[in-house]
Amino acid sequence: MTKVVPMLIEDQCIIQLSQLSIDQQNDLRSFLPQNSVKKINFQGIELTDCIEFETYEYWLNIAQLDQNSAYTIWDL
Repeated sequence: MTKVVPMLIEDQCIIQLSQLSIDQQNDLRSFLPQNSVKKINFQGIELTDCIEFETYEYWLNIAQLDQNSAYTIWDL
């Protein structure tokens, strides 16, 4: 997976979910608590699908671990 570059708005690193592929958006939305997607006003534009970059980075690390893991019966 390609990592999205965050935007710095009001001393906060954020990303917009719309920067991600549809599959990634759906996976990330199912991972997030309902009220973690924020609306942020930036230069007169309302960005409606923002999350903290740290949250995205955490989810990305978990998603990459899941893709790279090969579990065996001995791992349980």
